[in-house]
Amino acid sequence: MTISDWKRAVYALLVLPGYLGGARVQRGLTRRWLGGHESGARPRYVAAFGPSAVAFLLALLLFYLVGRIATYGLFWTGSDPEGTWGGPTLAGAWIVHFLIAAGMAIPIFLALRPLTRLQARLLG
Repeated sequence: MTISDWKRAVYALLVLPGYLGGARVQRGLTRRWLGGHESGARPRYVAAFGPSAVAFLLALLLFYLVGRIATYGLFWTGSDPEGTWGGPTLAGAWIVHFLIAAGMAIPIFLALRPLTRLQARLLG
């Protein structure tokens, strides 16, 4: 997981709402987060909507996983630690949840690579 992967994830999260801003906003997002350059090709916004929607959902899931794991101990009351995965300690539960989230995040990052490349190519 590199900085480029995180940039792709942020881009995927912003590009679908960027449709509301129009072509100028989408090109700006591509330049800012993916380092895209104007290719001169005619942008195909309708064709890019499908990959944008899939990438948005994947990025949303990714940021939910990261946020949930980062704040897991803050909302833990400890009233029923034996019922948590990795319990009975908070550290054990946190480690198990981290490993499960990492097992989901890595494939998401790998799936975002071709999706964001396709989006950038379709958006020109």
